[in-house]
Amino acid sequence: MNLRVTNSTLLALLGFLTLSGAYSIVWPTPAWLYDAHRYAGFGLIALLPWKAGIAWRSLRRGVGPKSDRNIMLGVSLLMATAQLTVLSLAVIWAGNFWPALTILGDTAISWHWMIALGILPFLALHVWRRWPKPKARELVTRRAALRYLGWGAAALAGWQAMGFLARVRQSAEAPRATTGSVEQGSFSGNAMPVTHSLTESAPRLDAATWALSIGGAVSRPTTLTYDAIAARPQSEITATLDCTSGWFCTQHWQGTPLSDYLAEAGLLPEAGAIRLTAASGYVADFPLEEAQSILLATRVGGETLDHWHGFPVRAVAPTRRGWHWVKWVTSVEVRAGPKA
Repeated sequence: MNLRVTNSTLLALLGFLTLSGAYSIVWPTPAWLYDAHRYAGFGLIALLPWKAGIAWRSLRRGVGPKSDRNIMLGVSLLMATAQLTVLSLAVIWAGNFWPALTILGDTAISWHWMIALGILPFLALHVWRRWPKPKARELVTRRAALRYLGWGAAALAGWQAMGFLARVRQSAEAPRATTGSVEQGSFSGNAMPVTHSLTESAPRLDAATWALSIGGAVSRPTTLTYDAIAARPQSEITATLDCTSGWFCTQHWQGTPLSDYLAEAGLLPEAGAIRLTAASGYVADFPLEEAQSILLATRVGGETLDHWHGFPVRAVAPTRRGWHWVKWVTSVEVRAGPKA
């Protein structure tokens, strides 16, 4: 029963961590969800001694004549190593122990979620082939309840202790958001950090030849030059760019609301989503309702955007985290689909 209760609890925690983590790297979310994610992570840590005992008993049997077991043994070891790495990176970042750590140009928190998502296929295979399916009555016994309480208390203690350490070690010049991101370069215009992304290989664009096309499910497709866009009345919004590489900054952004362009193009009845495409080929999709909050910015902090921040035009998407703030926008495509 110890094996089944431990593995079932572990699987439930991994499921919640995966869903909450995947959601949080796309959308800004309430503070309670980040807290719940961290608490579940410490719950996972609390389970490690029991899981280590289960794994050790399996490893002691060694390899055997069945290739299936041997392959799964290798998959399990790979997954365990990756999971320990994911947890270690999370602790390093959450406790602010090594904030400047970068590996191959990416921060600890970036590697945390990239490795976590990368091992999902191996986790699915492991669960499919190795998980001992419990009976419901085994999960609701008095002994199981005591285990849940013990693990929960240990997780709570770890979570609170880590939060305390993070607050003690936090720099007044670099406060943290609820996401764990560190503030860098707020209200500094083009001096703000550059998003680390493969899209930054985009060629430098010439304002004289660049154009923005608006098409798809619209009645009046159009193409706009940079001069035509720059001559339009400028709207300004204050929005926070929270990058999944672990930093955030708040800026004053100037440009034209995407909704203005859509109104001028005339949406067809089937319009339900928006696709923004960058000169690099990078794309981001938004439901039509959410697209109403996007600003197509040409300036930041009163300065014309420089190349690395998306010149000539970038998207400012307050409802999303950094990787949906498309830089070097060349195309707005209205797509058919549900309107919500």
